[in-house]
Amino acid sequence: MEECEVKIYYKGFLCNLAPYRVMGEDRHALFPVTQSNDPIFYEEFDEVHYGLWAKVLTDEEYQEIIDAITKNE
Repeated sequence: MEECEVKIYYKGFLCNLAPYRVMGEDRHALFPVTQSNDPIFYEEFDEVHYGLWAKVLTDEEYQEIIDAITKNE
């Protein structure tokens, strides 16, 4: 997959799937388009930088998302 932003729904939240630099390494992450007061939001996403919410994905989570995207194409 190219290193560009892709919009997907994750746990009911519209997110951008894009790279995020963590400790000198590019990782895949989900960035919610809007913030929510839903408790699930705070379970799934972390404030990685002041005002920037994201879910940094493990390789397995990323692969599951990619598999779901390609399955739906």
